[in-house]
Amino acid sequence: MSGLLEATRIGFIGLGVMGSGQAGNLIRRSGLPVLVSDMAVDAVARSVAEGAEAAASVADLAAQSDVVFLSLPGGPQVESVVLGEAGVLAQVRPGTVIVDLSTIPVDAAQRIGAAVRERGAFFIDAPVARTRQAAVDGTLSITAGGDAAAFAHVEALLRLMATDVIHCGPNGSGALIKLVNNMVVFETVVALAEALTLIRRTGLVDPELAWKALGQGSAASFTLENHGRKALLPDVHGEGIFSAEYMRKDVGYALELADELGLTLPSAALAHQLLGRTIERGYGKAYHTAVVRVIEEEA
Repeated sequence: MSGLLEATRIGFIGLGVMGSGQAGNLIRRSGLPVLVSDMAVDAVARSVAEGAEAAASVADLAAQSDVVFLSLPGGPQVESVVLGEAGVLAQVRPGTVIVDLSTIPVDAAQRIGAAVRERGAFFIDAPVARTRQAAVDGTLSITAGGDAAAFAHVEALLRLMATDVIHCGPNGSGALIKLVNNMVVFETVVALAEALTLIRRTGLVDPELAWKALGQGSAASFTLENHGRKALLPDVHGEGIFSAEYMRKDVGYALELADELGLTLPSAALAHQLLGRTIERGYGKAYHTAVVRVIEEEA
């Protein structure tokens, strides 16, 4: 493929809700061999059916790969897989680029980046934004942090998974933008859930018509059209998308960073509390838009 980095083999660890789609695009579009690893045997089997090769272990994958991608639930999992005794770093070769597509704390990205550099390799925190369908379609948004030359080396691969890719600065900067993105998205979801509850209680305007009117005004947004129209309006909050538990984790990461900086984020704190109550009511595995159920029940 013209313009693609001079890698001979890609490794991909984590074939979950987002990772499976991301890996699929690399398998189909890169023209390079792709080794995969996941705890779920069926997920590995699906990737193998698409053309990947199953790695014997994480260490085996790292030893054979020039670029290693990670798509994992959060900071603890990324640190374990990269820095653990039988992890990626134990077998990685100098010059290898490790690209983390997960959402992790800023300090974790900085800490992992420093450890990877000590081994003569490179770490890019490159969390993804947008939906599971975007992961399948290759239309994600990626904010990347890390060495500029290492980013340039893997940018062509990132663009096989995303239509929008931006290098934000050193390690931690990509993670920061993703945390802020999710914080803003969920705070907007809360605002829309409150608006919808108010509209429904008055009975004055059909909610579908209200949404059309909002979309024509200054309240128009990606969140209004996607989270609002596809989940809040029909009151459908399926599992296996981006759960309340995952969103609480990400908003929690943002609050932890704010606390370290001596900042207070009132709206984010309220959003975090609402997510806690959403989980307590049994919606932890549901799409985070299920917060509307809590708002309606407590109204």
